[in-house]
Amino acid sequence: MSRRGVTYGLLPVVALAATVAVEAGERQSLAQAVDGIQSEFGISDTAIGALPAAMIVIGVLGSLVIGVLADRSRRTRLLGGAMAAWTVGMVASAVAPGYGALLAARLAVGAVEGNGPAAVSLLGDYYPVRRRARMFGLYQSGALLGTMVGLLAGGVAVSVGGWRWAFWLWVPLGAVVALWVWRVEEPIRGDQDGDLSVTSGEAVGLASVDAAATLALPPASRVGTLDYRGASLPQVVRELLRIPTMWFALVALTLSQFLLVGLQFWGVEFFKRAHGLSATGAAGFTALFGLGAAAGVLLGGFVSDRFLERGVVNARIQVVALASLAAPLALVPAFLIPEIWLTTPFFVIGGLLLTVPIAPGEAVLNDVVAAPLRGRAASVRGVLRSTAALSPVLIGVLSDAIGLRRALAAITPVYAVGGLLVLLATRTYPSDLAFVTAEAERLHLRAPAPAGDPAPPDATVRYGEDER
Repeated sequence: MSRRGVTYGLLPVVALAATVAVEAGERQSLAQAVDGIQSEFGISDTAIGALPAAMIVIGVLGSLVIGVLADRSRRTRLLGGAMAAWTVGMVASAVAPGYGALLAARLAVGAVEGNGPAAVSLLGDYYPVRRRARMFGLYQSGALLGTMVGLLAGGVAVSVGGWRWAFWLWVPLGAVVALWVWRVEEPIRGDQDGDLSVTSGEAVGLASVDAAATLALPPASRVGTLDYRGASLPQVVRELLRIPTMWFALVALTLSQFLLVGLQFWGVEFFKRAHGLSATGAAGFTALFGLGAAAGVLLGGFVSDRFLERGVVNARIQVVALASLAAPLALVPAFLIPEIWLTTPFFVIGGLLLTVPIAPGEAVLNDVVAAPLRGRAASVRGVLRSTAALSPVLIGVLSDAIGLRRALAAITPVYAVGGLLVLLATRTYPSDLAFVTAEAERLHLRAPAPAGDPAPPDATVRYGEDER
């Protein structure tokens, strides 16, 4: 019997996208405040570089803590509180009297910027399986929008008011976002997982009035028995290790992030060195790559959801794999072609293909993890994602040996490895999805009875309902 979750509309995903927008925008503003900070405090490049590096390290630890709390508390209040603390960190950064105080403030900001697990868990409970990828696309696009705002508004603020305005700029926005997220309705865990009703070996209908096809799912991969509320750390680890699809998707997403971080760091420098452009011209061409990337984030979610609605069970896996395999075919020529007018289309197409896997990949991670574990699973994602910070270093080492153009071309095919590995998930995704749907029924114990039928005598409160 199918159970349909509550319909929440676009407001929650816009609110969650606002959290990553202000965080990404502020990081871009920090990059433009470097000269002013060094001039006032008299610090070296190593000291200024320690600010974002320290934030990444502390952010990993913060993500682990927030992941646990996201599975055990009201997530909207957790995320709203984190954004309020982030806003206080902005104030502390703006008034820092010296480098030590600024570093401490940035560490505090980094800790609460590890709030992704709460947002990821919320998205899985706001939106049903058939719409998750496009919603993750909207959520991820918030970071791209914030980066553009930070690039423009941050530059103006710093040039007019000095480096401290790189932080003051975000204080009112952070306060508004914190209050907004705090007031958003908390969804019931696992309610949207009932959007698919699983009966072993039978075709499964999408519980949607606009569904045009059915999904044929196999039996659940296993029978769930875990008490998620009382589970110990070893039990949680064992449970996550029993989800092969999750690990295939994590590899693909981590490689995607690895290449993106490297290109974000070295992109402007590549156009300056390889094509002799000025800083302004190089930034302009890098922005074209960014436009392709923004389109890819939205396109990946939309396309994979459309094919899922048409009955292609592995649609998300296939979109991730195909885009991961195709991206190097566009990017390698983009790096190697010497004529800039010829390389530009390759960069736009390559940027698009590079980010197409992000939304469907994130949706897959939600699809195959039971609702009460999604916060901690997202923490694992955050830890692996942090390894992408090594990408600029690796590219720099290769650049010293063979030049930047060849270094970027040499590292790009690694992205295709993720596409090949994620293809293995075509065998495991349907059964892992069926397991999560079965878990939703187990944790809720009974789906609502049809009109006229008596309620089951042993029905109990649904998991998470007490958190409202």
